[in-house]
Amino acid sequence: MGPLSFGSTVDVLSNAVSGAGVEHTAIANNIANVNTPGYRRQSVSFRDALAAASGDDAGQGDELEMTSNDDRDLGGTAADAPVPFDPKPQADPTLQMRVDKSNVDVDQEMARLSQNSAYGQTMAQLLQVQFMRMRQVISGNS
Repeated sequence: MGPLSFGSTVDVLSNAVSGAGVEHTAIANNIANVNTPGYRRQSVSFRDALAAASGDDAGQGDELEMTSNDDRDLGGTAADAPVPFDPKPQADPTLQMRVDKSNVDVDQEMARLSQNSAYGQTMAQLLQVQFMRMRQVISGNS
């Protein structure tokens, strides 16, 4: 028996929250190592991993395609099972920007941190709404 699932929407939103956490950690490491000579900033392309886990073969774009893992569902086959969600931090290969051969710009990292925080909070709020809807359905409230 697989892990407990509350539906694809909840799965995608929880993966988004998890990915935002991984990216948040990478950005925090970049900020902590801003003065480390030769340090290469880390980045996480969790949105691409999320798109791949959701069945989007291109891995890019703003729209996620509908997938199914049951032959009885419309428009899907068992071969369309999503890829496991597993974003990994990767070193940024861009050229160094500083004399100490580091490519970390603290201003850009702070902007990324702010953007990622807002994204993570939005996904967490949407996830909370999904659970609230489930609670209403279970309790019979409209």
